[in-house]
Amino acid sequence: MQKFLNKAKWFYLGLLFAVPLITLLLTESVHRGSFTKALAWIPESSFSFLISYLFFFLFISALAFTPKKLFIPLLFIQLFLWLTIAVGSYKKYQLRGDYFNPTDLTLIKEGVAITSYINGLFTWKYIIAFILFITLIVGIIYVMIKMTEPLQFKLRVILSLLSIAGLTALLYNPTVFSLRATPANNVEEYEKLGLVGGFLSMREKTKIVHPEEYTKSEIKKITGSLKQTTEVDENFKPNVIVVLAEAFWDPLLMTNLQFEKDPIPFYRSMTEQSSSGQLVTHTYGGGTINTEMEILTGLSTRFLPEGNESFNSQITRPIDSLAHNFRNQGYNTTAVHTFKNWFYDRNLTYRWLGFEKFVSMEFFSNPAHIGSFIDDRDLMKQTLSELKKTKGPDFINTVTVSSHGPYDDIRYEDLKSCGNTPKLSKVPQYVLDLYCQVLSDTDDALRVLVEGVEKLDEPTMIVVYGDHLPMLGYDYAVYREANYFKSLNSYEDYMKLHETPLVVWDNFSKPEEKEQLKMTPNFLGSYILSHAKKEKSPIFQASSKVYEQGSHVIPKTVFNAQEGIDEAILKDYKLLQYDILFGDQYNYSIDSVEPVKNFLLGSERMTIKKVTVSGNKLTIKGKNFVFNTKVFIDGKEQDISFVSESKITVTTPKKLEKDKQVKIILKVLDDRDTSISESNEITFQVD
Repeated sequence: MQKFLNKAKWFYLGLLFAVPLITLLLTESVHRGSFTKALAWIPESSFSFLISYLFFFLFISALAFTPKKLFIPLLFIQLFLWLTIAVGSYKKYQLRGDYFNPTDLTLIKEGVAITSYINGLFTWKYIIAFILFITLIVGIIYVMIKMTEPLQFKLRVILSLLSIAGLTALLYNPTVFSLRATPANNVEEYEKLGLVGGFLSMREKTKIVHPEEYTKSEIKKITGSLKQTTEVDENFKPNVIVVLAEAFWDPLLMTNLQFEKDPIPFYRSMTEQSSSGQLVTHTYGGGTINTEMEILTGLSTRFLPEGNESFNSQITRPIDSLAHNFRNQGYNTTAVHTFKNWFYDRNLTYRWLGFEKFVSMEFFSNPAHIGSFIDDRDLMKQTLSELKKTKGPDFINTVTVSSHGPYDDIRYEDLKSCGNTPKLSKVPQYVLDLYCQVLSDTDDALRVLVEGVEKLDEPTMIVVYGDHLPMLGYDYAVYREANYFKSLNSYEDYMKLHETPLVVWDNFSKPEEKEQLKMTPNFLGSYILSHAKKEKSPIFQASSKVYEQGSHVIPKTVFNAQEGIDEAILKDYKLLQYDILFGDQYNYSIDSVEPVKNFLLGSERMTIKKVTVSGNKLTIKGKNFVFNTKVFIDGKEQDISFVSESKITVTTPKKLEKDKQVKIILKVLDDRDTSISESNEITFQVD
């Protein structure tokens, strides 16, 4: 007994009980923003605190079977893991007012990619502090290994097995965290249940429930009852350009501030003779893909469980869209975006949605930049280029990026002030100044697009919308100092937080046809089809039916009463969405939805026509070359000079051998070294 209770073993037992508590308190302190708030949580939600402690105790005890030289480092590794998750969730809360949710797991690569654009995350101060911290931890681990003697191996194995069983029980019964609490939303889930309890509870609530009324006959009945309720003109085929303007918003709505200059004068001029108003989005400060996909598909994130409102994780197969609707009626379908092709899986999703090609940032030749982002004016020039090069009408989905937040970085050598009075405190004022400047640049990009369209003299409609409000500082700093919000829980402030500009400009409507618009994104797709006088597929007929019955805004469920939402009206619409995303897609049984077989990444396929050689210099001539083109000879990348879209020169390390055949191919690689476009391969022989 004396041997069992020696100091080293008592220390080991102490670690088993103390480290879970330390992990829990540190994690909650980071996640809540202060140690004081973490301590206050204990008496407020004591039961959730105890269950959270039990979770961490079981999690750590599950590792007890390992030898001490591995177990001790694992204690610190797991602490680092939980702290990393807590930091990420807290940063999201500061920027967007929402904590980590289960669908964020599908956006890890996007989160990692965008961190390079967030100022202050990796300063030298933090890097040095991190190195010193790691050095300290290594020293502590060394001392603890010397001071510790583990329990007998059999006891440790039994403890690990029991802990794994207990951990499994908690994971499959997360409601135990909320037995003494009733959180109302995502934020309250975490505030009352803790980081682990909040996440597990959210995961449980985000599960998709199979509707009892979902059957093939019911879907057939619904689609059979839908009709084309607006005029269709097969001979009228206007070009349709839909512009997602990143974080596009009107700062003049902050009426407690006076501005010397309007940052979006051109947009405002578009609204004078065109239908315009507000798009009531379902996201703040981010989540671009949700707004975009709602418009393109006619589906609503409001029909998904809270915390699972991400189309990035739901669109995993071909589904109907505006692109399919327009392509089936003789249109060319193109997506253009000045960011990475793989971001939000657009390289896959656009194909499933029926686009014929996707021109991403990798295919822009030597574009101008605003900070780290490609200038939106170059994006509009590319959009016009796509419009000009095709025969027949075009549907183009254009997604901007240069106005992306956060707005505390340096993008301009000489940043101009918004000229607002009164002035805000230092950091929020800088954020507002930078936002006004990038907004002004996006506004000028819209001018480039509209003026370019006017020169074409073709019937064209341009739809411009903001995907979400900009995240103007941590914890809504700019909005708060401008007294824009009173209570984020009120319906009035909910609308303020989610209303973005919307305009439907065209060169063929009569002035008296101008409308005042206000709708959620899921209705905009059917509105676009109606405005272009095109046929609608069932999902757009369903959204149009609800819209025509007077429901233009589907808000957060708690505000349904304020919008007069009748759930009975939405029933068929919801069931059709379930069929499309999670069901057997019965509504596609007659008109199947198939992706484009020859879907293209890039504007046009690169083609090698001729190769000449002089010494160790090759000249490759052809068409559709881009600035980022790589040349491979017998599988090895070469040094090149991009001359033009039809000419590239290659300098090889040594002369190519005479009479030897070599294989030459052009490729475009993205930042993950994935080949996203390739030319024809030619076999060349030096004479």
